This record gives sequence, C-alpha cells and structure tokens, in this order.
Amino acid sequence: MEYISWVMRMNGSSGKKPRVHNNLKYYREKLGVTQQEMEWRCDVERNQWSRYEAGEREPKIALAHRFAKVYNDIARRKGIDLQLTINDLYPSRAQN
Repeated sequence: MEYISWVMRMNGSSGKKPRVHNNLKYYREKLGVTQQEMEWRCDVERNQWSRYEAGEREPKIALAHRFAKVYNDIARRKGIDLQLTINDLYPSRAQN
C-alpha cells in the first residue's frame, strides 16, 4: 500500500491515474513467488501472468479478486501481515 502512495508522488498528482497498470509484480516479488506459481495458483493460462503484470491484458473483475485472495493466502501461509484488495492490485480501478 505504501507503493501506491509512492507511485502517486512520482506522478505528481493524487487525482490522476498512476503510471503503473497494476501492482501484481510488486506484491508477487514481495511474497517471493514466481510468475509460474501465480499462474498455477490463480488457474490462468500459461504465460498470461507476465501479460497481466505488463499491463498488456487486464483481467475481469472476478479474476482480479481471485488474485487478491491468492496473494492474501500466500501471505498468511508465510506469516506476512498483508491484506490486499483489488484496489491495492489495480490502483487505476480504484480511481475510476
């Protein structure tokens, strides 16, 4: 969540969309998980995760909610205090 604030400061305005399409990579790396593991855990097609991270594709709302749930499950299993929502993963949706 501190990352979103940082991105908005980089953008120069809290009223505009941040430069990033999503925070999937940030949280995935923070939790120490590979793209392949996220594809498996989220049940998405092979090589789709990199497209989601790059902003080339945007998942439907239900799938984005699944991403947040998977991140939270991984964090809980690793003993990391993290509770994400779709708005944490896709700040551009939170500002629309």
